[in-house]
Amino acid sequence: MSLPELTFKIWDGDPNEYFRWIDMNRLAYNANIMAREAGVAQVQFVEADRTQQFRLDEVQRLENLTKSIALIIGVPITIEENWYAGRQLNYHDFERIESNLWACYHAMGGEGERVESDKFRIVVSATLFASDWSATSPSYQDIDLPFYHDGADAMAWISHKATDEQRYYEIVGRLRTKVITDRSIRVWALGMTPRVNLPMRVKRGVLDMNEQITLTANGWQGNGPWTQTVTIESNATDAILGVWEGMSDEQVNAFVEGMIFVSGINGQDVTVRCIGAKPAIDLTPTLMWNEQETI
Repeated sequence: MSLPELTFKIWDGDPNEYFRWIDMNRLAYNANIMAREAGVAQVQFVEADRTQQFRLDEVQRLENLTKSIALIIGVPITIEENWYAGRQLNYHDFERIESNLWACYHAMGGEGERVESDKFRIVVSATLFASDWSATSPSYQDIDLPFYHDGADAMAWISHKATDEQRYYEIVGRLRTKVITDRSIRVWALGMTPRVNLPMRVKRGVLDMNEQITLTANGWQGNGPWTQTVTIESNATDAILGVWEGMSDEQVNAFVEGMIFVSGINGQDVTVRCIGAKPAIDLTPTLMWNEQETI
């Protein structure tokens, strides 16, 4: 496994900042994931709730674990060595803990940026490494997904930044996801096992917007692969394309044989790419997109 995209917050003393039990659980989870990757023994933290969102013994264990990670990977940090009853607590403590973990995460090659204390990351990146597929058939690999909890809605797709080769292996791999436990999903390759790394995106919940678009038969540009650009009603950060029940069998077949996908996003302009057989008929797939990565 490798580091998933983790959420780290910024604490600057705003009067509306609140360190909650979910923040404590988030930091404990982050630290243990990083400890695993650094070869440091993980710590069994108490799963905090509203009645015990900040326990002195737990935060000391978190600080100590962070120090152990930093020592192994060679990142200089300063921690609080002695949490005790009556010690004054302020936002500087939260910022120190958060920034220490972020420094280690960044040094270990972690993706993403820190977010404001009142924000939540709802879209994360992950990589399906070619070397991580199981030897069984159909092959699979497990992905850490920090914000996912069993029973919640989530969507996973290959990034629009994927290359044609990566898209080919996505398509022939016939990927399927399945929940294993809280914070973990399994990705199956029901077809050919992908031989290249695949950049994946996952959202908590479903994509914000959807719109039926028209890809005309004479609108494809280039000599193969071919592209078309459509304009949607709002800016997008991610987008995916799919068939829907209003399409004819002929359209669905042409869409599948065309190996058609989103390959570029520039504000409201979305580029669609065809690397298979160029469709000889107009297609009317549904485009779904996301407007933001945090809420």
